Amino acid sequence: MHRLQGTQTSTASSPVHAAAQMMIDDSHKKAEGGASPSGDEGLQRAKRRAVLRCALVASAEVTEVASKAQLKARTSELGLGGCYIDTLNPFPQETLVQLRILRDNGVFETQAKVVYSDVRFGMGLAFTEMTGEQRSQLENWLAELVTKLKSAS
Repeated sequence: MHRLQGTQTSTASSPVHAAAQMMIDDSHKKAEGGASPSGDEGLQRAKRRAVLRCALVASAEVTEVASKAQLKARTSELGLGGCYIDTLNPFPQETLVQLRILRDNGVFETQAKVVYSDVRFGMGLAFTEMTGEQRSQLENWLAELVTKLKSAS
């Protein structure tokens, strides 16, 4: 078991874990400070993640916990440990937020922390608190994405 931002993740084989071989490469994302990461830097960032992410475009609402400032945006990636939010107005690194992701088949809500931020592209969030029900919703979505990905290949 891995401990990740207040949640436990299992390395046991599952549909979600099996998707690790089919995950998207996010090395196109820009590093903080505006410089494009080299291929090695992008690979290092991906290796630092305990859980890889699947491509998912969905509506998102991100609310800063301290000020209650709300940002409407969209996700581009989703995993058991976090997600990427595409926005031109990201919150700064270390900001605590309440996240709400809306899809046709439900809503996922959790608390998260901004782990990286780029004013031109968006922000990476790490989930910090998740109930069993929230985790189940997330796992169902990821299993659905993996199933669709496998059937498309």
